[in-house]
Amino acid sequence: MVIIKWTNKYSGETGYVESVSSKNKCFINTANKKDAKKYSEKAVKGILTKLESYGEAENNDFEVVKA
Repeated sequence: MVIIKWTNKYSGETGYVESVSSKNKCFINTANKKDAKKYSEKAVKGILTKLESYGEAENNDFEVVKA
């Protein structure tokens, strides 16, 4: 299982993706690694594609890390 870490390109702020809101087209963040949503290696690719389509990659870099 893996989680998604994000880093803001401008402020350097970091955190983890707790959930993704399709309704609001954004992600909900958490500072705690243990609260991050766990994804399979296969599923995380789709989540990253979804985040990019929401425009989240314009301000953030995403990194897949082990849970």
